[in-house]
Amino acid sequence: MVQKQKFSIFDPVITHKHREFYEQIVNELNVILPVCNHGKSLAVDIGRTAKEQDTIKDLMNRVETFRDELLIGTKNLFGQFYLAKEEFYQMILSTVAYGKINTIDRNLLERTCDVRWWALETAFCECLEISEKVEEQLKLLNDIFGKILTDPPSLTGNGAKAAKEKGLKQLEEFQTKFTSSLKIIYDRELFEAARQESELVIGFLNQAKDNNAVDLLQRTLEGCRKAHDSIEFACNRLEGINSSYTLYRDLVICDDEGNVIANSNRNTRDQVLGLNVADEEWFINAIKTTDGNAYYAQDLKTSQIENNQESLIYTTAIRENSDISGKVIGVLGIFFDFQGEAEIILNDHMPRDKDGYVEDGWYTFLSNSKGEIIASSDEFMFKSGMRTRLPRPHRQLPPGKSHCSYAIYGNRESALFTARTDGYLDYKGLDWNSHLVTLKDTIFADQAYDLDVDDVNIDELMESKITPHINKKTYKYVQKDKRTLQLISTNGILFATELGTRGQSLGPVFEQITRTGDFATRCMEELLHEMALEELALNFRTLNIFSQQAIDLIDRNLFERSADIRWWATDRYFWEALMKPSDEMAQKACERLKVINNSYTMYRNLILADSKGDIIACSNSAQLQRLKGLNVADHEWFMKGMQTMNAKEYAVQDVQHSELEKNKDTSLIYAGGIRNNGSREGDAIGVLGVLFDWDTEAQKMLKCCLPKNRDGNYIEGSAAFITNVANEVIETTNPETFPVGKVIELPQKCTKVDSGKAASGFLEHESRKFIIGSCRTQGYREYEGLSWSAHVVRPF
Repeated sequence: MVQKQKFSIFDPVITHKHREFYEQIVNELNVILPVCNHGKSLAVDIGRTAKEQDTIKDLMNRVETFRDELLIGTKNLFGQFYLAKEEFYQMILSTVAYGKINTIDRNLLERTCDVRWWALETAFCECLEISEKVEEQLKLLNDIFGKILTDPPSLTGNGAKAAKEKGLKQLEEFQTKFTSSLKIIYDRELFEAARQESELVIGFLNQAKDNNAVDLLQRTLEGCRKAHDSIEFACNRLEGINSSYTLYRDLVICDDEGNVIANSNRNTRDQVLGLNVADEEWFINAIKTTDGNAYYAQDLKTSQIENNQESLIYTTAIRENSDISGKVIGVLGIFFDFQGEAEIILNDHMPRDKDGYVEDGWYTFLSNSKGEIIASSDEFMFKSGMRTRLPRPHRQLPPGKSHCSYAIYGNRESALFTARTDGYLDYKGLDWNSHLVTLKDTIFADQAYDLDVDDVNIDELMESKITPHINKKTYKYVQKDKRTLQLISTNGILFATELGTRGQSLGPVFEQITRTGDFATRCMEELLHEMALEELALNFRTLNIFSQQAIDLIDRNLFERSADIRWWATDRYFWEALMKPSDEMAQKACERLKVINNSYTMYRNLILADSKGDIIACSNSAQLQRLKGLNVADHEWFMKGMQTMNAKEYAVQDVQHSELEKNKDTSLIYAGGIRNNGSREGDAIGVLGVLFDWDTEAQKMLKCCLPKNRDGNYIEGSAAFITNVANEVIETTNPETFPVGKVIELPQKCTKVDSGKAASGFLEHESRKFIIGSCRTQGYREYEGLSWSAHVVRPF
């Protein structure tokens, strides 16, 4: 936290405009001193009695006191105003910095869910099991071939010697080309060539009457064929994941010895398959995982899978029979497109010029536990892989805390805001920090405000909760001083009148005092009004930023939901349960749904319904009996799910009450169509519906975007809420004032805002006045959003 200071009027951060104003006030008020001294000298000349002289001197002293108080008040006002600016920016930019690392954490939590669930995919397990069996056959076959080559068999008949030499040569070539490595398992062309050339080897082995070798060679080739089919299917499934989740550069499957046998990136498959990664950190730690609930996250490091570029890899073991407690038979590694995702997150909520570029002096970057930059919005200023100079407090933050101070970057004095990761839910994070840099001058510069001043009641604004206490106090002092000065002048004029001709010389004195006082107090009022309007504009800007953060968090989260449902709907257990209906298959589907739900704790329930709308399975076993008695054929999520024509499509039922959750006021349901044999195209034969834990997750996201006071506490009476297209509240942090289900009469500018844009204004709600910032969804990646808006308010 930036150390609080009292800004001097001569501090370099004070703008020329304000310094000139102060000097102008000083010059005007300094006129009062000689005027008052002249008045005191007149007291001796025109006062016949001590009482008359004391009266005149008292009036002059009171004017001098007024002058001194106004000067002190002006000094304090500037000091407090600039301190308020500093604290205001600290609140905004610390929240933005924390929002970026929190968004990263939420994103990476999803990766931990993904890798644990995908490792249970039956196609991956079968692929490894078949490949492992073929590996054993190849080793055994090589042993037999080695023995034959070492101790050749005897052949009889004409030309036996030549046939033997030729056969041994063919066998040796066959072994060298095809069976001495595992490449034949995943290289289709190599396998086809081996299958053709095997006839010659089999002919020689038949001549040698080695039936066992012939049988093993034929079984090995058949095993290779099955392995190719299973690997091809696994690769297709991995590609399917990438088509649903566009966040990954590659996904790879390795056997338990570190040999890569399948991947999702078709463009790099020829280079990746066959690589051995047994000595890479992510593989070593995945093999060590104790069960299917465990995973390993490798911080950014190089991997030969991606040509030794730095990769962020989440990984876990693949287990026998796709059982979370099964024996380890291989490893799944998912290569997250961290740089691409970080670039989007880092560039969010940054001020931009008229051409759309981030304004000069503004930078954001992420650093790891070693202080190394791992992602940056400007690689020229903060290059990834390098260390930057961070003040010690920025390197010693506790989890979830933030700090800001001043430092020199690019030879310019800048403000540095840092926030430390605190993870999200059961994800502890990777000890990363988020940093935001802006020029110090930006914080203290005069802020342009685009306000319709006619819509603002200045007197109401001066008394509002928006205006800092020092401004209110000074404003009241100015009003008091104005009245005091008027009273002094009135009393002085009356007294001069009582003195008759002797008092005429006092008239110019009080006229000058009145002119000077009126000028000074009028200027102070104008300055205070200007400051109040600037504070209001800053608040509007803050609420706009926070509402943008809120809807972005929602969109990113729901993008993950749209990806989940599209992939899960292709799972074998579900289409088998629909194609071969039985209690046994329904029970297997239930167990599968439960495993998914254990990996993805952000869902309350997952439900499988057949084409007639009858529920046959769910992940929450306590709800199964009740749900099996329901038919959902007329439910929106089910009808939309049945209308999907391919695995790229999904359906969603907007937040509303659902009889699937009788104890919940609202539900948010995503759905995907299930097709015969897990096909990605064709008519649906049933629907998978997932009930997102909407209220819990939305609450956490909205609370991250509430405005705070200078002590870091939420501002009393503030709220953040989400509305649907009908302006109906669907989640809120303040259910007493903005309850779920309530239609809010929002300012027109907040309801007419374009997608991805924000607007602010005044909100009259239940006899209370608020200021509000609103932002409409723009979706995220291929997720278009649900036409929702996020709103953040604070009492006016």
